[in-house]
Amino acid sequence: MQGPPGLMGDTQAIPVDGRFVARLIETQAPQWAHLPLRPVPSSGTDNAIFRLGDSLAVRVPRRSSAVALLSKEMDWLPHLRSLPLEVPMPRFRGRATLGIPFDFGVVDWIEGEIAAPRNVADWSSAARTLADFLKALHEKDTGGAPRAGACNSRRGVALRDLSGVTVPALDAVADEVDLHRARALWDRACAAPMPCPPVWLHGDLKADNLIVRDGALRGVIDWGLSAVGDPAADYAAAWSWIDPSARADFRDRVCPDDADWQRARGWALYGAVIALSYYRGGRNEALCRQSRQTLSRLGLLL
Repeated sequence: MQGPPGLMGDTQAIPVDGRFVARLIETQAPQWAHLPLRPVPSSGTDNAIFRLGDSLAVRVPRRSSAVALLSKEMDWLPHLRSLPLEVPMPRFRGRATLGIPFDFGVVDWIEGEIAAPRNVADWSSAARTLADFLKALHEKDTGGAPRAGACNSRRGVALRDLSGVTVPALDAVADEVDLHRARALWDRACAAPMPCPPVWLHGDLKADNLIVRDGALRGVIDWGLSAVGDPAADYAAAWSWIDPSARADFRDRVCPDDADWQRARGWALYGAVIALSYYRGGRNEALCRQSRQTLSRLGLLL
């Protein structure tokens, strides 16, 4: 789930199913046509994912706003190889039309479980591992890379540019959130200076996009919201994913300055209130629970 459709632009559905994907493999990548193909259950709305044999996965956009995101992933994932955690590398890129034209990709399957709290054995170790991963990601060359903005649902832009959607979202959840404290946090985050130069960021570090094996963090998937921008958009994981007991371990390892940390709190607030204001009322209770948890960790729930 990468955010309310209103932030993603056009959301025309692409009616992807297993038969269609099987035909794509048969006609465009016949070397794998003999492998079993099976859908992967996912809470995400952007891409349909199918397991292809034991070591591959097929990713196909499920809505028009995801077409450019998947295409960008296929363009740039090879540039992001050799990071401390596993990243799915493209093995084949195809082209199809189903109402609209789009790219699809065959990528590595990263074995493991999503990084839900029950699957993480040692939060201190997980926090330090994520910090080391982000430090390595920030060292990747940004020449010619996509800049944060329309290409990634604005993850990593200047926070003040998001006030037009954040403030109304806060008002919409005023029955659950301490507005005075929330607006003060947001104002401080918007006032914190941005880093220069910007760096690569993932843009969507949540449990569903982090893979653990044997209780340890091993991989990072779903790079559709990656771009070059404010690294604090990823540091927000200190409130949205990392257990509070390990937040200090993450901060000590990643070494953000005070301005970075203040913006990270703002990014955590932004993600939580945008999702909560849109999805509550039965639209996605799991995401609402996650958003409320983040707001609680920020000390903003009533």
